Amino acid sequence: MCVPTNATDGPKLAKCDEWIKTFDFDAFTADMKKLGEELEKNQGEADVRHLNKMIMWSNMCGLVGLLTMGFGVGLLPIVALSTFTFSRWTMIAHHTCHGGYDKCHPNKSRWN
Repeated sequence: MCVPTNATDGPKLAKCDEWIKTFDFDAFTADMKKLGEELEKNQGEADVRHLNKMIMWSNMCGLVGLLTMGFGVGLLPIVALSTFTFSRWTMIAHHTCHGGYDKCHPNKSRWN
């Protein structure tokens, strides 16, 4: 047919990507599951304290941004408000949306 004879060999890999030929996906998957289970067992009060600290710093950035934006266009309100927005989405919302605090946070109604 129209298929070249060497089509079953797969695409030519770059020298830096040749490790993928011998990569053990099953072992990697098992290692990741084991690591996830271990980290989940170790969740606790320290994780909740860390979450609360990140929320506090995020809120402080938002407050600084809101309080200083009335003084005109400046770097401080821009950086503070963008840090507030970025930290809320990437550091807080991302992890809570994926259930990162479901098992360890005492306020179940807020984080799931």
